[in-house]
Amino acid sequence: MGEETKKAIKYALKLLNISEISELKIKQFLEKQGYDESEIKETIKYLKTRNFVNDARLADLIVEKCIRKKKGINYIRDILASKGIPENIISETLARMYPDRLEYMVARELFLSSKKPLKKTLYWLASRGFSETTLEKLREEAGEQ
Repeated sequence: MGEETKKAIKYALKLLNISEISELKIKQFLEKQGYDESEIKETIKYLKTRNFVNDARLADLIVEKCIRKKKGINYIRDILASKGIPENIISETLARMYPDRLEYMVARELFLSSKKPLKKTLYWLASRGFSETTLEKLREEAGEQ
């Protein structure tokens, strides 16, 4: 392992000490620092073999946090994508951790606790990233087409 690769690993570990970040984001940070492709590959390999970087684990953490904050699936999908999580991991994680039924239950809880008129409540839920399917079910449940 070359000296530059060791520096790249040290830099990546410093980043990971601040916050868990995706493999893609680490690559981007290393590219900005001027490391070449082989150094970046070696660094990512080192981090992955020691489980310092794990996009699936990061996705799980983000989804858990967003569910606690009562966010919708579209919001969560956007957050995961912005963090550099690959689409296949996003889809798998959401299917496993936030199925349609759970999203509906979270949205319904917010819907029932809202004191706003129906249209404003549905708009508010849409702004929190709830899916059109969930919003449609709530609209039907409230008796409005």
